[in-house]
This record gives sequence, C-alpha cells and structure tokens, in this order.
Amino acid sequence: MSSEPTKVLLVEDNWGEAHLLYKSLEEAIPGQFQISHVLRLSDALEYLWKETCHVVLLDLGLPDSHGIDTLVLTRAQAPSVPIVVLTGSQDEALADQALKEGAQDYLVKGQVDSNILARSMRYAIARKTAEEALVRQGVAFAKVCQLEHSRQRLIAVHELVRRDIAVQLDDVREKFLRLKNHLQEILEGMGSASETSRELSEVVKGLNQVIEQQVGALSRQLYPSILTQGLVPFFQSFCDQFKEAVSIEIDLDEDLLRKEKADSGLVPQQVVLALYRIAVEALTNVVKHAKASKVTVRVDPPREGWLRLAVRDDGQGFDLESASSGLGMATMRDYAEAVNGECVVQSAPGGGTEVIAVLPLSRPPGMECLDACETGEN
Repeated sequence: MSSEPTKVLLVEDNWGEAHLLYKSLEEAIPGQFQISHVLRLSDALEYLWKETCHVVLLDLGLPDSHGIDTLVLTRAQAPSVPIVVLTGSQDEALADQALKEGAQDYLVKGQVDSNILARSMRYAIARKTAEEALVRQGVAFAKVCQLEHSRQRLIAVHELVRRDIAVQLDDVREKFLRLKNHLQEILEGMGSASETSRELSEVVKGLNQVIEQQVGALSRQLYPSILTQGLVPFFQSFCDQFKEAVSIEIDLDEDLLRKEKADSGLVPQQVVLALYRIAVEALTNVVKHAKASKVTVRVDPPREGWLRLAVRDDGQGFDLESASSGLGMATMRDYAEAVNGECVVQSAPGGGTEVIAVLPLSRPPGMECLDACETGEN
C-alpha cells in the first residue's frame, strides 16, 4: 500500500467548516490526507484542470453554483476522479440524484465523524478504480468484437472474390473450349489459304481478348503485379481498368514521386496494397452506384510520415447514415486499419462522394509473416 498521503480537493465555501474538517481528520488520522481547499466551483474547476487529486469532497451549495449542477460540472471536468458529496442538506431525493449522476457517496455534515469520512473517501477511490477497470475491460471487449466483425467482413469479401473468380473462370473455360473447337474444325476441313488465314486470325483475336480482358482481370483481382512497378504505373492502370465506365483524372504529388524513384521502398508494400485496394473499391463503387462523369484520384504530399489518398467523384452522392453498414465502405476501412491507417467517406445526396484514406509511410507492425512470404522464407 502506498505511503503517500491521499490528495483531497475540498470544495467548501464556509471557512470554519473547512478548517474543522481538516483539523478533525488530522487529529484522528494524522498524515493520511493532503487537503487543498477552494471556496467556489470556478476555483475547483480551475484546480482540476491544472492539478491532480485522488478524491473531491464537494459541497453542492456554493456562491457560484447550487444543486446537482455543481456535481455535473465537477464530474465533467474530471471524470476519472471520485467525488464524495458533503453537504448540509439532508435531502434523500437529492442524494439519489447525486449518486445517479456519478457521485461515489453522499454525506450530510454533522452526521459523520472523521473516521466515517475517511472510510467514505477510501471506498470512493476504490469503487472509482474498479469502475475504471470495468470500463477498460468493456472497451477492450468492444475492440475484440470490432476485430471479429472486421474478420467476418474480410472473409465475406474473400468469398465474394472467390465466387466472382469462379464465375469468370467458367466463362474463360467456355471461351477457350469454343476456340479449341473452332481450331479443330479448321484443321479437319482445311480450305483455301486465304480462308484459313482469316479463320486463324479470328481465333488469335479471340484468344487475345480472353487473355487481356479476362485472364488479366483475374490476375489483378488476386494480386496485381503492377504494384511492384511503383506508384505511377499502378495509379495510371486505373484509367485502363475503368476507361469504359468513367473519366479518371490522376493527380500525384511530384515530390512524392521523386522520393519514391530514389527509394523504391519509401512506401511499404503492405501500404501500397492498401492504397490500391481502397482506390479500386472506391472506383468500383463509383461505376456501380454514383452515375458520375468524372473521378479524381489524388495523392497529397506526405506529412509527418503519413500519406493521404482521396478519390472524389461528381456523381449523385448518397445518405451516409443509410449506407454506413455497406460492405464496400467497411472493406475500405478494414484495409486502412490493417496497416494502422484510417479511411472515411464523405457524401451527401446530389453532392458527389469522396473517399479519404490516411495511411502511414512506415511498415505496419505484425507483418513479419507477409514479409517472409514475399521473400520465400519459412
């Protein structure tokens, strides 16, 4: 147990009662309490702003405040400090209200001695400590639940991606089968050289379309190899991916590009991947929902070790409250939080939409397993 005295802030406008309280505590329990005394609520709030204490003894009837508001204002100023109400009013209703508003105890002057008062303050401190511990446990539990929800969302997204890839692979398979049959027919009934050449050209053209449009798209979904080529190529690739649906303007900070050219590891690979996934998800949502004619993808100059991505469209916008639980928005937040960043969406009906992601220019902790996979280590 600590040998340091308990620091008490006594808020009492009566000098005589304050002196009597201090004297009785010191005589009964010498050296256990260090009391600071103020006369007004304003002085108490100023003290609590600048100093620390273990417990507040609070009179509810002060020159500049009266009643339960005195407690509410004190608690708001120092929510982690236990408060014992010590007042001359024997009002059961007021006592109940004070306890509901966060007071740890309610004592009536003249009905308690120094030992009861000291015990009340010790218990108040212990109860407040226990309450704070419960709050911390609750916050920790909420974070665990949030992480579980994020994991469930990521699993859902991965399953959607797998389903889409399976559908696309079935389509690719069908097209390859048709091309194979076409080639078989050409081989079985060789006609004139010009006709054969034309038929083969059509087959080659079909193969190129399958390879470029579908196999390439599948590769990008799994892991876009262009990410290893730097920021400029992968951001410019958006123009090709979405050129049929919307006009995209790319705005990259020149100083960042120069630094990245000099240091290819300036932006960690996990952060580059998060940038890519968030931008692709934002652009996909624009194409599906926004009815936009133009989108700007912008990367602002790094600031104090952070990178800022903004995807802004001129589309129809939407009500954030009604769409806050959407999987796409949650996925973008998950990708940002996975590298210790943040992602927010700003939108309003008729006002377009902007997705903003702030990501660190540093390697996120806990990524050793990914690094090992990238380098081929066991």
